[in-house]
Amino acid sequence: MVKEILVGVVLSVAGVFAFLALLIVGNKAWRDGRHRWRERRRRLIEPDVIRFLQGEGRGIREALANVAGATDRRVIEAVLIDHAAHMQGPERARLTQAFEEMSFVDEYLAALRHRYWWCRAEAAEKLGHTGARRTVPYLTRAMEDEESSEVRLRAAKALGEVGGRSAVTPLIRALDAPNRWSTIRIADILTAMGPEALEDLIAAFDRLSLHGKVAAIDAAAAVGHLRAAPWLRERLADSARDVRSRAAHALGAIGDHEAGSALKQALRDNQWPVRAMAAKSIGTLLHVEAIPDLCQCLRDREWWVRANAAEALRLMGPQGLEALERMLDDYDPYARHQAVLMLEESGVLDEEVSHLVDHQPDRRAAALSLVNRLVHAGQHSRLLELAESHPHSEVRELLKHLLAQHAPQEAIS
Repeated sequence: MVKEILVGVVLSVAGVFAFLALLIVGNKAWRDGRHRWRERRRRLIEPDVIRFLQGEGRGIREALANVAGATDRRVIEAVLIDHAAHMQGPERARLTQAFEEMSFVDEYLAALRHRYWWCRAEAAEKLGHTGARRTVPYLTRAMEDEESSEVRLRAAKALGEVGGRSAVTPLIRALDAPNRWSTIRIADILTAMGPEALEDLIAAFDRLSLHGKVAAIDAAAAVGHLRAAPWLRERLADSARDVRSRAAHALGAIGDHEAGSALKQALRDNQWPVRAMAAKSIGTLLHVEAIPDLCQCLRDREWWVRANAAEALRLMGPQGLEALERMLDDYDPYARHQAVLMLEESGVLDEEVSHLVDHQPDRRAAALSLVNRLVHAGQHSRLLELAESHPHSEVRELLKHLLAQHAPQEAIS
């Protein structure tokens, strides 16, 4: 009796597993078949969709009347969404028309109220693809979704895709709410909207918190349009040092070559982040008139100011490198040290060392003068390395001699 019961149990379990296996195999076969069917339908339908988007026909239904039926709705949707990222101008308007005509926009708006957050998030994302301006108020409300940050973020991204001034306002409000939003992500969305976001960013600036102001300036810098240049130059006089420093950085990022004199003035700001960012931007803009001011910054007590000033001088080519060489004789040890570091990093030192055996007397004398100044300044770590590793034996011997003469305690035997 027990044996018969055990056999029955085993057979029942085996039957369950066999049923599940068949169910899994059958489900996979159905899904694969469905996918192949959709691919075949897509190859048939997509060319007509593209022709409509390029301007043929008055409506999408008319364009697809001879190739698509009621069962092709999701195929048409997939084609439209896949092309949404590449459409601009009139083609983008035709794409929005197609989404509207096929009632996809209304479908997504209804799903935006779904009980499950993942359905709302998907609907918000799809609304961005449609580009329909009438969806802005609904997406703005979705940015206040209490249950899911994913819904809020996708709604924000969708607003960025839809574009237009009405979409910028809620994004700027989000920019000013770091406790609820990722400021970096919102700034990226505004940046992707391009110059159309600048006017509203500038108009809203005075109403923002300090956090929002800094983020707004960074977004303007990332947009990279010179339209923001006069406004950014005015921000160099702001009472908040973070605003001044980010404005100094932004002027270099957008390439405002008229900002040279304002940035030179910022090199004397009483807050070191402002001085550091001003030096960086002067180097980016190659404002050679500021070379004396940058040399003065090499004596700054703050390392970031010195480092950015030295890098700016390096970027300015021969004039900047000559200034760095002159700073080797400066009274300030910080300035001398930073000049040496930059001459080493730029490759100037290695190049000059190779000229120690140059056939031209003037060239050889200039190289010897530079090496001697480095040794006298106590900056000979790189020279010690070259005395061991330089490929030219005559150069190695000369370096060892100079180092032994001026710095015998560190000379290489």
